[in-house]
Amino acid sequence: MLLGGAGCSKGVDYDIRGDWSFRSATTEIFSFSFSGSAASGRVTETRSPEDGEGNYAVSGEEVVFDFNSTRIGGRSCQFRGQFVSADLVSGLMDISAPYSPFSWRQDVTGERR
Repeated sequence: MLLGGAGCSKGVDYDIRGDWSFRSATTEIFSFSFSGSAASGRVTETRSPEDGEGNYAVSGEEVVFDFNSTRIGGRSCQFRGQFVSADLVSGLMDISAPYSPFSWRQDVTGERR
């Protein structure tokens, strides 16, 4: 399970479903499509068909998802953040890859496309 408990909401029902671009500073690092319910579902990287997929969960303002790709030897990432507005999320992405630096963490912003 991605979320351990229910989050507190400020009365806004956030919905991550759709297409998003995730950036670090000004560089796009991932393009994702989220499908399922407003609370949980599948996330797919959309740059190419073999990029892989994972799961997402939304509780109140909190968003978490994980993602695995076989395209470059099993790269994976986990995002934990929150909605800033209906079309903007912000948080930390932990990335692991089979090449140097092997794992790193970066602040990212996701914007609905």
